Amino acid sequence: MTKNILSFHMGNPLAAEERPLHYTACGLDNIYLLNGFKREPIDGEEYVTVEDLDGLWKAIGLHLVTTRKALAPKEIRFLRQHMDMTQAELGARLRVSDQTVARWEKDQCDLPGPADLMLRVLFLGSPVAQPEGNELLREIIKLLDELQERDEAKEKADVFEHEDKQWQDSERELELA
Repeated sequence: MTKNILSFHMGNPLAAEERPLHYTACGLDNIYLLNGFKREPIDGEEYVTVEDLDGLWKAIGLHLVTTRKALAPKEIRFLRQHMDMTQAELGARLRVSDQTVARWEKDQCDLPGPADLMLRVLFLGSPVAQPEGNELLREIIKLLDELQERDEAKEKADVFEHEDKQWQDSERELELA
């Protein structure tokens, strides 16, 4: 496990050690840390060091995608940025425009249910969230990428064959006139 550290100035006079840390550096307003950080006074001001930043951000992302509430605009942005995706890249995966993703992140329109679900699946299947791997989610994401590539390719016929008393996709291609 990497030991990433973030240090920042709190701007407040040194407070009691027992106080939870209101952690807003991730871009979210409602994150509090009970431990895993250290407060240090420097020249009468309080500075905070947070340990294992990658692990913290992974835990936040996993919490967001496994909680039964609608994702807030800042949470959508957090997940996208944590997956290291641009708005255009996320939009392509969800089959919407980058402007639609921007509107979700600016709270100009709601994230529809299917897009919400797919964003959660994308995060769970990402190497960031599951470095040890979740093969099923990765296969779903791979299939979605292949479907997008197929949509971008020239128009082809969908060909089926009846074998062993059942219909199935055919590997054969038909030229369309």
